[in-house]
Amino acid sequence: MTETHADPTDSTGSTDPTESTGPTGAPGPVESAGPARWAAPRPLHPTSIRRLGAVASTQDEASALFARGVAAPFVVTAREQLSGRGRLGRAYASPDGGSVYLTYVHRTGLELARRSWFPLAAGLAALAAVASAVGEDGVRLGLKWPNDLHTADGRKLGGILVEGRGADGVLIGIGLNVRGPVVDGEGAAIPGAAWLLGPDGIRNGDGMTGCEDPDALRERIEEALAGSVRAELEALESSQGDAVTAGTMHRYTMTCLTLGQEVRIDPLGTAGAEGARPPSLYGRARAVDDRGRLLVDLPDGERVPVDVGDVRHVRPGGTVRTTTDAVQGVEQEDSSR
Repeated sequence: MTETHADPTDSTGSTDPTESTGPTGAPGPVESAGPARWAAPRPLHPTSIRRLGAVASTQDEASALFARGVAAPFVVTAREQLSGRGRLGRAYASPDGGSVYLTYVHRTGLELARRSWFPLAAGLAALAAVASAVGEDGVRLGLKWPNDLHTADGRKLGGILVEGRGADGVLIGIGLNVRGPVVDGEGAAIPGAAWLLGPDGIRNGDGMTGCEDPDALRERIEEALAGSVRAELEALESSQGDAVTAGTMHRYTMTCLTLGQEVRIDPLGTAGAEGARPPSLYGRARAVDDRGRLLVDLPDGERVPVDVGDVRHVRPGGTVRTTTDAVQGVEQEDSSR
């Protein structure tokens, strides 16, 4: 195991804290210079990073360290996960060397009801980290609600899992496809996947086509993630979870690909007492409220808030395309525009 400290001066780029909230405006990603539109003010202190080889999962390793009293914040990364998981315990394929597998451990001072923006802020942090580590030239990135990293045409670059531990522990697991093509266990290309570098990579500009040491690149992304996640969470902590005051809500609105889209929302979890699942919702995603919920206008004119569910962007004509999740190794909800 190696342990380093993320340099906060390299974590989120040269963001002016006075400009970190960015302008308000129409939903969806905006075109502006630099990662400032995604980044919270930089943290003042470095974050410890524990780099491991093959592990069951970074979430499990981080949870064990936290339970043993290791002081948060800290980060655990791995080259490979043997039993990685996503939401609802879904299998999370994590082969050696091609991706970033990271868990950020945070100790919060906020009560549970004030932590609703943590998952969305983690998505913003991941966008900022990618911009800082490998630049922004190339395919435009945004967030599919609540925090999947997607290209505008619907390919998935990464996913995020947020879990609680005890009264005040928060574990934020992040997986990003770094080098591609992304393949399954049998070597077949995974449809619907995006990756940063390599053939058809979305960040192949500036000569970054494979000549860089992959371990050095992965570590740079990990350090950027450590700094950007810490910055976003500290902004929310200092505002008592108020995403408007922290600037989180404005930044999220600018980068959310789901807003304005026709969507289908499938309920999560198991069937009810009589064996039937709640019906899926269809409508148009209009906004995100101050609790981070997705506000969806239904065909009958009712506006409903959604705080849990699998959101799928509906294709023109009312159909939904389902693809294999490049990070989790299972089927993923997919944006198809």
